[in-house]
Amino acid sequence: MESKKQAVKLYWVTTNDHDEDWFIFAESARSAKAYHEDYEGYGKGDARSRLIVSDVPLNKFTNGEPPCHAQMRELFALGFEDAGSVPNQRSVRFEGKTYTEGMLESLVEAKRDRLALAEGERRCRQMERGPYRMPDPEAPASRGASPNAPAGE
Repeated sequence: MESKKQAVKLYWVTTNDHDEDWFIFAESARSAKAYHEDYEGYGKGDARSRLIVSDVPLNKFTNGEPPCHAQMRELFALGFEDAGSVPNQRSVRFEGKTYTEGMLESLVEAKRDRLALAEGERRCRQMERGPYRMPDPEAPASRGASPNAPAGE
């Protein structure tokens, strides 16, 4: 007897912190949640899934056999539209609703940008003060410059 494989569905999977929210291709809501929890490092029961497309007509998936994460080109093939994605945070629109990728990667990237900017500003301030010059160990010390210099010399 031949077993009938279930149709692949598309789920929107979220957690309370919304750090890693994204679409998962899976055969069931339970499978989508379990995959997301395991892949993203959440505990059992931390994720929720909502059915978005009940019968995905794709034969091949970029990230391998479901359960797996959806990629933008697969979402576009299903009729999603780009909703103004910004670097490190994808956003799509489908049937009048906008879905935005979890923010953890976006927050990490923003922090890196702020650190790089702060480092650049620090270097500019140093350059404005002039180059730092190491003391010449061969040069004679000026009078009173050293607290260890004998008095009266």
